[in-house]
Amino acid sequence: MKNDICCATCPMMKIIGHAKYTGNNSHMVRPRGVCFCGHPDAIAAFKLLCPCGRRMPGFIAYTDRVSDLPAIKTAPRWCPRKMYEKPVEINKQQASQVIETRKPRGMFFLAADNVVTGIDNRTGDAWTADFATKRKCLMWLRDYRSEE
Repeated sequence: MKNDICCATCPMMKIIGHAKYTGNNSHMVRPRGVCFCGHPDAIAAFKLLCPCGRRMPGFIAYTDRVSDLPAIKTAPRWCPRKMYEKPVEINKQQASQVIETRKPRGMFFLAADNVVTGIDNRTGDAWTADFATKRKCLMWLRDYRSEE
């Protein structure tokens, strides 16, 4: 059984307001709400993985007409909680940003020049290691360090 993170059940999800009643939404039970992620690393994660995104950093989704739950079944790819559980592939520029700023926290890997570099920034220390294969890198990131 999968243990997927879902914004609807996440305690970090916040509704910061509702739209005003207008002629376009008068048929609704209530206007839709605006859901944002309240995680401390949400904005840094959004800016890292969606640098050219047109939405506001931290925006998750709008609520539907009858509840206060966001109209999204899982979580966006920039979810900070996801980055703690599953390594995210990034490019060289993003890798240097994570190493320099130590934000966002999580697990990352970079495949370039026949080397796979793992970045473990879960504690904010940005530990790095180079590996010959992606599999070994992912094992290191998930703390399955074996004797070599």
